[in-house]
Amino acid sequence: MATTNLDTDPYRLAIVAAERLRAALIGHGITIPSLRGSHPAREVPMVELGCCSAEVVEALAAALERVGAE
Repeated sequence: MATTNLDTDPYRLAIVAAERLRAALIGHGITIPSLRGSHPAREVPMVELGCCSAEVVEALAAALERVGAE
């Protein structure tokens, strides 16, 4: 039985990346409910951002603009 190194498993990397983004967004009061790790495409970890309201997009844009201004 083969073992999988979780540090290099593309699916696991996608999940970890999605959770990192989720935590960063929460720090700015932003929630994207559909954010999740997805299955890899050609061994590249993929994250689904999904659909969110215009209100969430405006909050995300404002947060990025604040960070960019620093």
